[in-house]
Amino acid sequence: MTFSSKHKRLAKSLLHLSLNEEGHIVESKIEEILSSLRSSNPTGLKSLLRYFYTEVRRHEYTYHAVAEIGCKDDPSITNSIVKRLESNIGKNIKLTVIENPQIISGCRIRLKDDVYEDSLQSRLQKLEKSFH
Repeated sequence: MTFSSKHKRLAKSLLHLSLNEEGHIVESKIEEILSSLRSSNPTGLKSLLRYFYTEVRRHEYTYHAVAEIGCKDDPSITNSIVKRLESNIGKNIKLTVIENPQIISGCRIRLKDDVYEDSLQSRLQKLEKSFH
C-alpha cells in the first residue's frame, strides 16, 4: 500500500470521527483532530492534511446548501427552503442565505452539483435568449 493511499484512508477515518449523529461535521471535533495531528506530527502531515481537507469539503458539500435571495433574509423564507430541500433529499441540511440584489423576486439555491433557480431574473434571461 502506498503512502498516499494510507493518508487517504486515514483522512476518511478522521472525517468519520468528526461527524455528529446526523452526519454533519462538528467544528470542535475538527479542531481536536487538527490539534492532535499538530502535536503528534506524523510523517507526511502536509499530505494528510490536504486529503483531510478535501474529504471535509466534499462531505460538507452533500448537506450544506447556499441560497441567494433577492430580498432581506426572513426566517419564514429560510424555513420554507430548508423544508423543501430536506423533503427532496431525505436528510437534514444546513442552509446559508446570501442577499443578492441582482436576483429579482426569487432565489437561486446550490446543493451538491445542483442549482435550483426560480427568479424573475432567470425568466427574463430565458425570454431574452428566445429573441436571439
